[in-house]
Amino acid sequence: MYKREDAFSMVIHDPDMIDSSSIIASENINDKILLIFKESSTYKLITANAIDPEEAQQDTAHTYEKIASFGASSIYVSRIFIQFKRIIDFISLDGLMKSIILEKIWSLNEQLLICAQSELNIREQLKDVMDKCQLIIEEHKSTGVIPALPKVKNLDNEVKTFLSVGKQFLIDCFKIIGDFTSLPINRNNEAHFDKHIDWLQKNTKYPNDLGSTLANDLPWIRQLAECRNAVEHPSEGQMINIENTRLLAGNKFSLPTWSYDLSKKLNIKQSGNSIHEELDIYLNNMFNMLEDILLFCLGEKIKENSNISIYTVSDDELDPKCPIKYYAGPSERLIEKLKIC
Repeated sequence: MYKREDAFSMVIHDPDMIDSSSIIASENINDKILLIFKESSTYKLITANAIDPEEAQQDTAHTYEKIASFGASSIYVSRIFIQFKRIIDFISLDGLMKSIILEKIWSLNEQLLICAQSELNIREQLKDVMDKCQLIIEEHKSTGVIPALPKVKNLDNEVKTFLSVGKQFLIDCFKIIGDFTSLPINRNNEAHFDKHIDWLQKNTKYPNDLGSTLANDLPWIRQLAECRNAVEHPSEGQMINIENTRLLAGNKFSLPTWSYDLSKKLNIKQSGNSIHEELDIYLNNMFNMLEDILLFCLGEKIKENSNISIYTVSDDELDPKCPIKYYAGPSERLIEKLKIC
């Protein structure tokens, strides 16, 4: 008879598609969350005790849920949580700090994946929409009347989700810097990105390279944040206009674009820009910034222990199923010392 406290095993099936791929990695977050990574999807194990903590129904079973359509083969997964979880495990952070940092890294990873999913939801529709638009125009242009063109579904919601989660991601990136440094960040100044970067550059106690790197990122950071503000709080000089697929002069068509006026805070006015291209740029910038932040901050911790170093995997040696780029290992100094001994 089934007993919830007994050891158990389960086969992970993707509820959205046929998926015979095996589990690439599984990682535990502070004994609270077990994440399971397949090549193209991510799952969270949900135990019977989590479902029924009061043990009112003893036959309650264990289960799992799919939490992302990105798995270990995606750099958004492999090079954020999986990569840095393994580095943190190797360098042995203080117990409380390790718990805090791991939960925050996973939270940031979840935000990144939400943005990635919104961008993917738009991009995956484009070819079908484009093919249908071309066919409709070609079949009807000689009649002088072209029927309504197909649209990208849920475009406004996907863009708003990306921008809203994206701004919170930026805030949380600076908060995790505050966990490693004395960066003065609180609820009242959490979105003052320029001031945070200025502090990092002027405070010589912490790596100036981090401040310089983020200073180079500041233009797109502020633009993404102000785009979100324009969506949530439109006003003069703070507006975004999203346009779905539409017919243009000469029986041509345009895929989704947006125009924005951010002149209230920034000297930026843009019109007719491709939405999916700009979201893709933001997404990659967000990924690279988070990886840089974690490398810098954990690198400072590693400097406290001369026996540990961070190493880089060459591109031709990356595992396509889990392309981790950085890992922690014994320093060359320690290796030489062990050889002598």
